[in-house]
Amino acid sequence: MKKFSTDAAGFAALTLCELIVQQCVISGLFTPENATHLLKMAARRHQEAAEGTDDKIALNMEAAHLLCTLGSGLEPLFREHRERDIRSPASKPAKPSRPSWVAFPK
Repeated sequence: MKKFSTDAAGFAALTLCELIVQQCVISGLFTPENATHLLKMAARRHQEAAEGTDDKIALNMEAAHLLCTLGSGLEPLFREHRERDIRSPASKPAKPSRPSWVAFPK
């Protein structure tokens, strides 16, 4: 396998994660609140890991900031879904026939 730079790998991973979160909200697997909570938890994890060398602290704080920015960037999608649910509650996605594997910590 070709070796890719850390920057390219990180950028690809971020894009993939963003698309997964978007699709989970669009498909009704996550509510917008679930997605926001997930991004905030990930940001908090990086903030809590910001210990040690200056480089490690800077990397974790930058990752936390990026996750918060991602949440802000997805807000129009989240708002659209909230407004659609308020306008026409009957159009909410059907509940899955089996429980979702997704469990969000409190």
